[in-house]
Amino acid sequence: MAERLILTGFMGSGKTAVGKRLAGKLGWDFFDADPLVEQHLGMPIHEIFEIHGESGFRKAEEAVVLGLLEEASRAQTGTVVSLGGGAVTIPAVYERLTREPLVVLLDEDINMAFKRARGGKRPLADDRDKFQALYSERESLYRSLSKYIVDTRGLKVEQVADRIIRLIHERTGIL
Repeated sequence: MAERLILTGFMGSGKTAVGKRLAGKLGWDFFDADPLVEQHLGMPIHEIFEIHGESGFRKAEEAVVLGLLEEASRAQTGTVVSLGGGAVTIPAVYERLTREPLVVLLDEDINMAFKRARGGKRPLADDRDKFQALYSERESLYRSLSKYIVDTRGLKVEQVADRIIRLIHERTGIL
Protein backbone atom coordinates (compact mmCIF):
# COMPACT_ATOMS: atom_id res chain seq x y z
CA MET A 1 0.00 0.00 0.00
CA ALA A 2 1.38 3.41 -1.00
CA GLU A 3 1.52 6.45 1.23
CA ARG A 4 -1.11 9.21 1.23
CA LEU A 5 -0.41 12.75 2.36
CA ILE A 6 -3.51 14.86 3.01
CA LEU A 7 -3.29 18.65 3.06
CA THR A 8 -5.84 20.58 5.03
CA GLY A 9 -6.22 24.19 6.03
CA PHE A 10 -8.34 27.25 5.51
CA MET A 11 -9.12 28.96 2.22
CA GLY A 12 -6.06 30.72 0.88
CA SER A 13 -3.58 28.64 2.88
CA GLY A 14 -1.87 27.35 -0.27
CA LYS A 15 -3.05 23.73 -0.29
CA THR A 16 -3.27 23.45 -4.07
CA ALA A 17 0.06 25.08 -4.86
CA VAL A 18 1.89 23.22 -2.10
CA GLY A 19 0.17 19.96 -3.01
CA LYS A 20 1.27 20.19 -6.62
CA ARG A 21 4.84 21.00 -5.59
CA LEU A 22 4.95 18.17 -3.03
CA ALA A 23 3.62 15.64 -5.51
CA GLY A 24 6.20 16.77 -8.04
CA LYS A 25 9.07 16.51 -5.58
CA LEU A 26 7.96 13.09 -4.36
CA GLY A 27 6.98 11.71 -7.77
CA TRP A 28 3.48 11.06 -6.43
CA ASP A 29 0.03 11.64 -7.89
CA PHE A 30 -1.81 14.83 -6.94
CA PHE A 31 -5.55 15.28 -6.47
CA ASP A 32 -7.28 18.54 -5.60
CA ALA A 33 -10.77 17.99 -4.17
CA ASP A 34 -12.34 21.32 -5.19
CA PRO A 35 -11.90 20.87 -8.98
CA LEU A 36 -13.14 17.31 -8.61
CA VAL A 37 -16.33 18.58 -6.93
CA GLU A 38 -16.76 21.03 -9.81
CA GLN A 39 -16.28 18.19 -12.29
CA HIS A 40 -18.69 15.97 -10.33
CA LEU A 41 -21.48 18.57 -10.54
CA GLY A 42 -20.45 20.08 -13.88
CA MET A 43 -20.17 23.68 -12.67
CA PRO A 44 -17.82 26.00 -10.79
CA ILE A 45 -18.04 26.17 -6.99
CA HIS A 46 -19.60 29.64 -6.93
CA GLU A 47 -22.43 28.36 -9.16
CA ILE A 48 -22.87 25.26 -6.99
CA PHE A 49 -23.35 27.57 -4.01
CA GLU A 50 -25.81 29.77 -5.96
CA ILE A 51 -27.90 26.84 -7.21
CA HIS A 52 -27.56 24.20 -4.48
CA GLY A 53 -26.41 26.26 -1.49
CA GLU A 54 -23.62 25.33 0.85
CA SER A 55 -25.42 22.16 1.94
CA GLY A 56 -25.58 20.95 -1.68
CA PHE A 57 -21.91 21.71 -2.12
CA ARG A 58 -20.98 19.85 1.09
CA LYS A 59 -23.01 16.80 0.03
CA ALA A 60 -21.11 16.62 -3.26
CA GLU A 61 -17.83 17.34 -1.50
CA GLU A 62 -18.45 14.48 0.93
CA ALA A 63 -19.00 12.00 -1.91
CA VAL A 64 -15.97 13.21 -3.83
CA VAL A 65 -13.57 13.33 -0.87
CA LEU A 66 -14.57 9.95 0.54
CA GLY A 67 -14.26 8.40 -2.92
CA LEU A 68 -10.92 10.07 -3.47
CA LEU A 69 -9.52 8.88 -0.14
CA GLU A 70 -10.73 5.35 -0.82
CA GLU A 71 -9.16 5.38 -4.28
CA ALA A 72 -5.91 6.77 -2.87
CA SER A 73 -5.84 4.02 -0.24
CA ARG A 74 -5.78 1.41 -3.03
CA ALA A 75 -3.27 3.24 -5.23
CA GLN A 76 0.06 1.65 -6.06
CA THR A 77 1.85 5.00 -5.99
CA GLY A 78 2.03 7.72 -3.39
CA THR A 79 -0.70 10.33 -3.43
CA VAL A 80 -0.98 13.93 -2.25
CA VAL A 81 -4.58 15.07 -1.68
CA SER A 82 -5.54 18.71 -1.21
CA LEU A 83 -8.88 19.11 0.55
CA GLY A 84 -11.22 22.06 0.34
CA GLY A 85 -11.13 24.34 3.37
CA GLY A 86 -14.53 23.18 4.62
CA ALA A 87 -14.13 19.44 4.07
CA VAL A 88 -13.25 18.93 7.74
CA THR A 89 -16.73 20.19 8.73
CA ILE A 90 -18.37 17.15 7.12
CA PRO A 91 -18.75 14.49 9.85
CA ALA A 92 -18.03 11.49 7.59
CA VAL A 93 -14.95 13.17 6.11
CA TYR A 94 -13.71 14.22 9.55
CA GLU A 95 -14.11 10.67 10.86
CA ARG A 96 -12.29 9.22 7.83
CA LEU A 97 -9.42 11.66 8.26
CA THR A 98 -8.88 10.56 11.87
CA ARG A 99 -7.57 7.28 10.42
CA GLU A 100 -5.07 8.93 8.07
CA PRO A 101 -1.48 9.00 9.38
CA LEU A 102 -0.20 11.88 7.21
CA VAL A 103 -2.63 14.77 7.62
CA VAL A 104 -0.81 18.10 7.36
CA LEU A 105 -2.30 21.46 8.32
CA LEU A 106 -0.99 24.43 6.37
CA ASP A 107 -1.27 27.13 9.02
CA GLU A 108 -1.33 30.52 7.32
CA ASP A 109 -1.86 33.99 8.71
CA ILE A 110 -5.57 34.84 8.43
CA ASN A 111 -4.84 38.20 6.79
CA MET A 112 -2.73 36.58 4.08
CA ALA A 113 -5.34 33.85 3.57
CA PHE A 114 -8.05 36.49 3.12
CA LYS A 115 -5.86 38.46 0.71
CA ARG A 116 -5.41 35.33 -1.42
CA ALA A 117 -9.02 34.15 -1.20
CA ARG A 118 -10.95 37.38 -1.76
CA GLY A 119 -11.61 38.76 -5.17
CA GLY A 120 -11.82 35.26 -6.59
CA LYS A 121 -14.95 33.24 -6.96
CA ARG A 122 -14.93 31.81 -3.46
CA PRO A 123 -18.42 32.23 -2.08
CA LEU A 124 -17.31 32.26 1.56
CA ALA A 125 -14.54 34.82 1.11
CA ASP A 126 -16.45 37.99 0.32
CA ASP A 127 -16.54 39.57 3.79
CA ARG A 128 -13.51 39.94 6.11
CA ASP A 129 -15.47 39.56 9.38
CA LYS A 130 -17.35 36.48 8.15
CA PHE A 131 -14.07 35.04 6.85
CA GLN A 132 -12.47 35.49 10.29
CA ALA A 133 -15.49 33.98 12.05
CA LEU A 134 -15.48 30.98 9.72
CA TYR A 135 -11.79 30.44 10.35
CA SER A 136 -12.38 30.60 14.10
CA GLU A 137 -15.11 27.97 13.80
CA ARG A 138 -12.88 25.59 11.83
CA GLU A 139 -9.49 26.10 13.44
CA SER A 140 -9.99 23.50 16.18
CA LEU A 141 -11.13 20.93 13.59
CA TYR A 142 -7.99 21.47 11.52
CA ARG A 143 -5.74 21.20 14.56
CA SER A 144 -7.43 18.15 16.04
CA LEU A 145 -7.14 16.20 12.78
CA SER A 146 -3.65 17.16 11.76
CA LYS A 147 -0.73 14.96 12.69
CA TYR A 148 1.60 17.69 11.44
CA ILE A 149 1.20 21.46 11.52
CA VAL A 150 3.34 23.58 9.23
CA ASP A 151 3.50 27.32 9.80
CA THR A 152 3.58 28.74 6.27
CA ARG A 153 3.83 32.41 7.25
CA GLY A 154 6.30 34.22 5.01
CA LEU A 155 7.36 31.07 3.16
CA LYS A 156 7.32 30.38 -0.55
CA VAL A 157 5.59 27.27 -1.92
CA GLU A 158 8.94 25.52 -2.43
CA GLN A 159 9.95 26.19 1.17
CA VAL A 160 6.65 24.87 2.51
CA ALA A 161 6.96 21.69 0.46
CA ASP A 162 10.54 21.16 1.65
CA ARG A 163 9.51 21.79 5.26
CA ILE A 164 6.73 19.18 5.02
CA ILE A 165 9.04 16.57 3.52
CA ARG A 166 11.71 17.23 6.15
CA LEU A 167 9.23 17.21 9.06
CA ILE A 168 7.56 13.95 8.08
CA HIS A 169 10.86 12.28 7.27
CA GLU A 170 12.37 13.30 10.62
CA ARG A 171 9.38 12.03 12.58
CA THR A 172 8.53 8.88 10.63
CA GLY A 173 11.35 7.98 8.26
CA ILE A 174 8.76 8.14 5.46
CA LEU A 175 9.36 10.39 2.44
